[in-house]
Amino acid sequence: MSLTVGGSHMLLCRTVIRRGSTKKTLHTSASRRKAIENWKRPSIEELGVPKESHAHVFSKNQRKYNLQLLTGVGIFGFTTVVAVNTIDANATPTFLKDTTFVTKTPELVAVEEVAEAETVTEAVEIEAVDEETAAAEAAQIAAEEALAAEAAKIAAAEAESAATAEAERIAAEEAAAAEAAAAEAVKIATEEATEAVRIATEEAAAAEASRIAAEEAAAAEAAEVVETAAEAVAVAEAVAAAEASRVAAEEAAAAEAARNATVEAEVAAAAKAGRIGAEEAAAAEAAQIASEEAARIAAAAEAARVAAAEASRVAAEEATAVEAARIADEEAAAAEVARIAAEE
Repeated sequence: MSLTVGGSHMLLCRTVIRRGSTKKTLHTSASRRKAIENWKRPSIEELGVPKESHAHVFSKNQRKYNLQLLTGVGIFGFTTVVAVNTIDANATPTFLKDTTFVTKTPELVAVEEVAEAETVTEAVEIEAVDEETAAAEAAQIAAEEALAAEAAKIAAAEAESAATAEAERIAAEEAAAAEAAAAEAVKIATEEATEAVRIATEEAAAAEASRIAAEEAAAAEAAEVVETAAEAVAVAEAVAAAEASRVAAEEAAAAEAARNATVEAEVAAAAKAGRIGAEEAAAAEAAQIASEEAARIAAAAEAARVAAAEASRVAAEEATAVEAARIADEEAAAAEVARIAAEE
């Protein structure tokens, strides 16, 4: 049995390793997407266009709702009155009269029977009075119901008459509004026609004035063209003479400018040659000064090196002398110590 269980576990592990997971996908078949065929997104264009005014529909609905409210309030009041006057919420249970068991002594039973007889008599009298009262109350209730029905009928008639009057008033207002709109439309059409005639007249007058002004302008322009042509001929002649004078002056000025340019070029070449010579002399002088300064700096460096070597030598000699003096002092001290030790 254990081998079987172990084999099944091994088989499951192999299956898991081979497939990678024991979970299966929920969708086992290819989707065809039939649900979204012939579907169009909802648009605001699908809403209808109102056929009546909002005020008219609102007032009609309010009349209907008020009539329903009044009817409901009347029915509820009538039902409440009938229930209060008909239903006895604290009546005597019937099982007290139907029970025949007696748990009292004979004397007490006799007394109880007498009392019960009196109670029955009183109950009969009370029932008679109650019946009379109930009859009176029933008559009163019937009268109240009749009054309520009459009131409801009157209210319905008044509501109907009010609704009829309201409908007539609304119809009259709509008719008056339509007549006013028609009159306004007629007035607007008349004004538009008058305005159109006036505009046409003004346009015709403006066109005529434009034509006359165009003719006058053409005549004036022709005269001005003739005058302009004459002036242009005179101006052209004057311009040609001035241009010839200007060309001659420009040629003379160009020759003078060429001569001046030649002189200036020669002077500039000479000045440039002198400047170049001066710059070369200054450069040679600067090179000589730089070489002399470099030689002087090299000599100073050599002198500084020699002085440093001499200072090092002197310092070494002084250190040697000090060391020799210290050794001599130590030797003298040692000899003195030896002498003192020998004397002792």
